[in-house]
Amino acid sequence: MKIPTLSACSCCAPQSPCCQPAPATQILLTTKMATQALVSSSSICSSAEAARQILGGRPAESSRRVSFVVKAASTPPVKQGANRPLWFASKQSLSYLDGSLPGDYGFDPLGLSDPEGTGGFIEPKWLAYGEIINGRFAMLGAAGAIAPEILGKAGLIPAETALPWFKTGVIPPAGTYDYWADSYTLFVLEMALMGFAEHRRFQDWAKPGSMGKQYFLGLEKGLGGSGDPAYPGGPFFNPLGFGKDEKSMKDLKLKEVKNGRLAMLAILGYFVQGLVTGVGPYQNLLDHLADPVNNNVLTSLKFH
Repeated sequence: MKIPTLSACSCCAPQSPCCQPAPATQILLTTKMATQALVSSSSICSSAEAARQILGGRPAESSRRVSFVVKAASTPPVKQGANRPLWFASKQSLSYLDGSLPGDYGFDPLGLSDPEGTGGFIEPKWLAYGEIINGRFAMLGAAGAIAPEILGKAGLIPAETALPWFKTGVIPPAGTYDYWADSYTLFVLEMALMGFAEHRRFQDWAKPGSMGKQYFLGLEKGLGGSGDPAYPGGPFFNPLGFGKDEKSMKDLKLKEVKNGRLAMLAILGYFVQGLVTGVGPYQNLLDHLADPVNNNVLTSLKFH
């Protein structure tokens, strides 16, 4: 007995549409739906299973093969302090200057703060600490150097004390005021007092909080510090209680660094002005305002 052979399937005739190759439109629709299923699922296996459920079965084979690749969108890492303005920053400087320090704009052309570079011969934290301390001294010095001139011109202090900064004894050949002691005695006394203060400050840097444990005329409780040597706080160093919250403290730190840098440049300008013009900075300002054409940086510098 001869058994009849089915040409395609037993559920339809040989020319039935379900046994024909899938047309191109069906392939595109299948591809689109499978892609959506793959993207929305959590794994390839579950995506394939979802695609089969959507299509209701395995699609018929076609002579044309369709392939696709699904790529996840990558998010670049966000660098700390990425919103800050950058001043002549390099790729190397941004590798260690991450914006965590006040006034950090990525500017380090000499690589002094690079912990691994040739310029990193000093601990970067010590350099940042030194900038803050020198900025504070510069702010005091910039105000103190010009204050006698201003007060003297206003008639608030005697004329004999209204001296330019370089005639107060800091540069003996330029002249000095008649103090209660000679300038060399005052210099030694100043070095002793400043040396003691700097020694105490270095002790607090080496071991934060140690100044609050050593006896110092009953004032040690106010010298305990905050744990950060650059910002000790307390009744002696922050008597007005500035920076009570994190945001205001951050803003004050930035302002202090900016003003400290400006003051250091001002001190340098005082030296250059005194050397070139022979008068103090306030008198230089008055001369320039009175006659800007004949009193400016170009006319003051002699190129011959």
